[in-house]
Amino acid sequence: MGAWSLLLFLLLAAPDPGAVQGKVVPDFDECSWFFQGKIPPQDFDAQNWVKICQQYKNHYHYGTLYRTDLRIPVYSAYRYPCSMGVSEGYRPSPWFHEPQIDDPNASDEMESCGESLSELQAVDSDYWGSGYDRGHLYPFALNHKVSATGTCTLTNVVPKNHGANVKWYNEAESVARKLAQICHKSGRSMYLVTGAANSSGKTVNNRVSVPGLVWTALCCTFPQDQNNDPCLNANMGSEEEDVPTHDKDFSFAFMKQMESEAKAEHLTVREVQGRLGVGKIFDSCRGTNAEDEAETFKEVEELLENIVTTTDDREIEEDNSAPMPAEDSQTVDGDDLAMEQSDTPLDPAGDEADEGVCQSTTAKALAPIGMMINLVANSVSAFVRVIAAVLNIVRVLAVTILRVPARIIHDSASCLIIMVKYLIGTVAAVPQDLLSVVVSIISDTAGAISWSARLIKYLVKIL
Repeated sequence: MGAWSLLLFLLLAAPDPGAVQGKVVPDFDECSWFFQGKIPPQDFDAQNWVKICQQYKNHYHYGTLYRTDLRIPVYSAYRYPCSMGVSEGYRPSPWFHEPQIDDPNASDEMESCGESLSELQAVDSDYWGSGYDRGHLYPFALNHKVSATGTCTLTNVVPKNHGANVKWYNEAESVARKLAQICHKSGRSMYLVTGAANSSGKTVNNRVSVPGLVWTALCCTFPQDQNNDPCLNANMGSEEEDVPTHDKDFSFAFMKQMESEAKAEHLTVREVQGRLGVGKIFDSCRGTNAEDEAETFKEVEELLENIVTTTDDREIEEDNSAPMPAEDSQTVDGDDLAMEQSDTPLDPAGDEADEGVCQSTTAKALAPIGMMINLVANSVSAFVRVIAAVLNIVRVLAVTILRVPARIIHDSASCLIIMVKYLIGTVAAVPQDLLSVVVSIISDTAGAISWSARLIKYLVKIL
């Protein structure tokens, strides 16, 4: 190995000092403060699902329930305010993945650039040229510090049609952010859970399931343990000054079919639970009980009307047309919702631009080569499959053609043998049958003579 080859190998093999750490855990006790009442949503657990406490730079940022058979998350649970870290957030390239999902003995530090394929989770190359966005569950735009970077892991995203992804941001994520700020300004904390469900039957790269809908449930209330809650000391930065207050606990929910034309629905948390067929998403939150959910829902709808009337539509449109960052140029335009709030940094900031192997110039230079190798490998694999299919068709035709005369000869021979055996048996049986007839005639004649003699004897006696 030459000196340059050795140097290149060391650069690619060196661990990322700022790598996201996502720890696969048996339960969410290590990051329980992201769940209202410190209790995760009920009746979601099943086989092939793993729990992840998503960690970045020595801070837990949210919890994720991940489904390995579909290679997408079931939900991510997070808080507002809870933006950790000091430096500005940025979108890495490639994104992160969780090595412990494939190997329980692997490091709990989430890695980038490490896998070109995984049996149990999505990898960055699954989305290249797929036509789908990497759609966040825990939104990037809800943060402005390193917590934002921590959301850029493939264990926190699902494939979303671009038009549907944009609508989900405008109609749900941006509105939920406003409600979270209202909650925070009112002296409370917002607990949020965003999930995906109802597989559409489509897959990305024949591996990653495309969900049929996404949903977000939120609960504004006081934290249960205010003396041991890392989120209460989080650095939130500036918020809009015109945010109103609402001095009551409340809950609310959004749900959207993942079609571009579908509109996000406003629902109660109980309605979301019913549609998903699960238990309680929040342990105890005003508006999730039957007796007061109608009142709470009406109050939040009034809040939303005020939010809509004070929103600058032109500003939202400009935000939504913001270009993709240069480091994500290999993915689909609009991927990762670069149209998010303009005050959220899209490019690496300061020293963060040089942090990690995947952000290095060497890795960027090698990325096209890797894509070309994958393309050639896929082309060769497809060509081999076509040749194999043609050869199989030829084999079937040859066997069929050769089998027809062989079958005719076999059947004809069998028929001839049967006929010969029948004739031989018939001929052989003729003498035996003839002798039997002669013997029968002689026997019957003798019997007739004997009977006639006895008759004459009796007649003589009588006369």
